Amino acid sequence: MLPIIWVEEWDVDRRLGELDLSREELIEVIRACVAAHGGCTDNDPPSAKGWEAWRWGVRRLREIYRPAGFDKDETGGLSTTVNRARRYRIAVVNTDDATGLPGDRIPQNRNKKGPASEQATTINQQLLPGYDWPRRTPDGQEPVSDLPTWHLCVYIEGDEVRAELSLLVEFKSGFFTECSERIILIGQDDWQKLDFGDSSGDLGPEFDVDVRRK
Repeated sequence: MLPIIWVEEWDVDRRLGELDLSREELIEVIRACVAAHGGCTDNDPPSAKGWEAWRWGVRRLREIYRPAGFDKDETGGLSTTVNRARRYRIAVVNTDDATGLPGDRIPQNRNKKGPASEQATTINQQLLPGYDWPRRTPDGQEPVSDLPTWHLCVYIEGDEVRAELSLLVEFKSGFFTECSERIILIGQDDWQKLDFGDSSGDLGPEFDVDVRRK
């Protein structure tokens, strides 16, 4: 499957707008991930960098979007931020070096995932041609677990940071294997070009966002 890939800034802004999102706000979330990742040292356990980046990403995403009407949800142990009006949810995930790079490879989770992530990709397949969307009751809402799940994919390695919002549609042996749509937020070398001089608010723990290895 060849995914739709949005790269150009105006395409990215338009597509995110359809989801009630903005690139600037999502970059705030990514900045929180990077700050938390960079605050870990050799004295932390090996999984600390990934855990802290994920934790602060989930937290910052909710801090930004819950005041705008989004909800938080923990169905199936999957921590998501839910847009009921647009009928989707967002999960944060640490991904590999395919993240943010248009091409044949898709972002793949760094750590093996469980049944909740597998179910999310199954639901996402319903957005593909040939699948029928579940019927809605006149006054009801489908369970959160039946909503499509976008993944905010974040790659942090040394001082290289890339990110995208992806609709992942296949899952094998604990890892994502196919994608139907990718919205590139931070591509190759984009992180160094971003200006955070006017940023304000709680963007994560007070750490230098330069994430050189310690």
